[in-house]
Amino acid sequence: MKLKKGDLIIIAFVLLAAAILLADRHMPAAAGGRLLRIELDGQLVNEISFEADTVKHVVVQMPAGEATVVIAEGRVRIQEMPRAICPLGLCSSVGWVERSGEAIVCLPNRLVLTVLGGPVDELRQSLDAITE
Repeated sequence: MKLKKGDLIIIAFVLLAAAILLADRHMPAAAGGRLLRIELDGQLVNEISFEADTVKHVVVQMPAGEATVVIAEGRVRIQEMPRAICPLGLCSSVGWVERSGEAIVCLPNRLVLTVLGGPVDELRQSLDAITE
């Protein structure tokens, strides 16, 4: 099978678009005016504002034990918990979240961490045209 000039242009365009999207995903988000919302069992526990230079460790008390939330360099994550508290450890394996709208969820403990704020309309611009 021989590729034609049009095929090569389309392939190049798709590869370029994929590279741009991948690079954008791995670029750190600006942390100005960010807010971390911590909810436990559907109830708001805490809202913490953070910037790019913020370093905090927040302990969240849950019925099964406690979770340590780490805020550093404008990003958020949950430290690994003992298997007795979080059997699969999926919430800690999510890693760092930093963009508006990203969340970490620990289902066994009904814990939800959501990043809010950031540059104006950051979340809105990330949505497609159908959802606007």
